[in-house]
Amino acid sequence: MQLFRQLVAISVTAGVAAAVFADEESFSTPVADGILDAARGGFEIPDNLHVAFTLERAAYVNGELVAHLGAEIPDVGKMTAEQANALAAAAGTLLIQNGPDNTFSLSELGPASTVIQNTLNDQALMTLTTISVEVNTLGAYQEMNFQDGLRDTLTGIPGVR
Repeated sequence: MQLFRQLVAISVTAGVAAAVFADEESFSTPVADGILDAARGGFEIPDNLHVAFTLERAAYVNGELVAHLGAEIPDVGKMTAEQANALAAAAGTLLIQNGPDNTFSLSELGPASTVIQNTLNDQALMTLTTISVEVNTLGAYQEMNFQDGLRDTLTGIPGVR
């Protein structure tokens, strides 16, 4: 779940982070600690922002699918408990043991770990982890580029500030 939260936070802030830091030098007064303390603590997904998230993990031995974990969340802002549980399961440990005499302690692993143990010769082993994040921030990027271009143009004109 931690990986998911980090990905959503990155996705949500990606559209505005560049605008915030691009003009950092023009900030004249630092924000007081009390105001920052009141503002910290999380983020809200705006009504017009749509974030979709998919996680798929698969393992193949000799071209045959031997394990698959996955979750699809078409709208993160409207995630259901069922989708959250599917995501937690998909981010769990994936352990593949091929051949005899494999042993492993799962307690030593962190979340979203993949372990393949193989005691056989000439085996083709492959794992795939696919993370897809879709956001509808193209309009925000276009607006940001327009504002940057307008500012750059206006600052080149004498007397315009």
